[in-house]
Amino acid sequence: SGAMTVKKGVWPRETNWSRLKLQTQIMSSERMKYMYSKVGGDDGEIHLQQEILIKARRKKVMFKVYVSILMVLSGTINTLATRWADTISAKGTNPKAEHLFIHPYVQTLAMFVGEASCLVVFQIIYYYHKLIKNDVSRFGAQKFSVFIFVIPAFCDVLGTSTMYVGLNLTQASSFQMLRGSVIIFTALFSVAFFGSKLQVFHWVGILTVVIGLVVVGVGDVLESSQTGDHFSVLTGDLLIVGSQLIAAIQVIAEQRFLQGYNIPPLQGVGWEGIFGFTVVGVSIIIMHFIPWHVPSGPRFWQDHTRFEDAIDGFHQLFYIPTLTVAFFGTIVSLAFFNFAGLSVSKEENAVTRMVLDSIRILFIWSFGLIIKWQMFNYFQPIGFAVLVTGICIFYNVVFAPIMIKLHIWPPFCGAPDGQEFNA
Repeated sequence: SGAMTVKKGVWPRETNWSRLKLQTQIMSSERMKYMYSKVGGDDGEIHLQQEILIKARRKKVMFKVYVSILMVLSGTINTLATRWADTISAKGTNPKAEHLFIHPYVQTLAMFVGEASCLVVFQIIYYYHKLIKNDVSRFGAQKFSVFIFVIPAFCDVLGTSTMYVGLNLTQASSFQMLRGSVIIFTALFSVAFFGSKLQVFHWVGILTVVIGLVVVGVGDVLESSQTGDHFSVLTGDLLIVGSQLIAAIQVIAEQRFLQGYNIPPLQGVGWEGIFGFTVVGVSIIIMHFIPWHVPSGPRFWQDHTRFEDAIDGFHQLFYIPTLTVAFFGTIVSLAFFNFAGLSVSKEENAVTRMVLDSIRILFIWSFGLIIKWQMFNYFQPIGFAVLVTGICIFYNVVFAPIMIKLHIWPPFCGAPDGQEFNA
């Protein structure tokens, strides 16, 4: 059962007593009787404590593995489901018989439904602990105004809708890769607004990420130039990068307005979803009467110039079952992705979450090639490799530990273990 030793009457600091108590209840009475009869006395109790600790830690490790897999899988499905919906043609209220489902703001509404569902899950967990376990201490004092989420939610609305417009114009793999630009803006804003310090290796990571983004963008333009759609693709890429600028503002706003409050992440995401859904729900009604639409191109079908024809979009959703599946797949996968992402951040750290988020780029790109959503070009794998390298350098993953172990870490780069900046 391992080489762990536990002194009599002494428990490790990180041990959660309630968790151990639960583990004790789970263990069968036959197992307890066996351990006491085999060892006896105080030694039997010590061995029982060892067994409980080992089982608890094994379960924690398995939970980390499961949520990591769930994060990569649900995140991949979310992007692919959104892109899949963009490729499906269906009859709507538009005069054209059948047309592509190009409704980025309706898709944004779906995203906020997924986020709002996190609040439902939180309420179930909260009242379970309140009514059954009679202990809600883990949820904090719950003394805060929900309106502190308004500004972050507004940024989320603007950033997500811009991002989905960009997705309509470019490839799903490029969409996911270009989202890595959020590191650049978050780092710069943290320096500007919070006085954070960036070490040399941070700047090297940022520069490497920029190079990776440029390689991906150039590859998209060269590929699309063969079909005469290069302007639309370039516009889409720029919109995605612009959306990450807004996402970085959202991170700064959350840090500024939510700092000091002990708010469970699941509850915070849920409230942002509620406010975001409200803003988008009202906005698409207004957009219906605005005589303009997103940039025209080969993929845009609109005969009526509306900023967002939501009525046509909802009509299409229930016309073809595959479109309905893709749309609701976006909602469900996003809910699971939020849960898994928050769990990874809690059990591990933000670095692990960023690395896992980068891994799903590979799955999205591979899937796009398999089903021929895009043609293979050498720029994308090169750009992906450079982008991930930049992320690893920025977060001190892989490269810094190896260089420190080999004693070749440049002193002028600063000490990674003592860095003052965390994105």
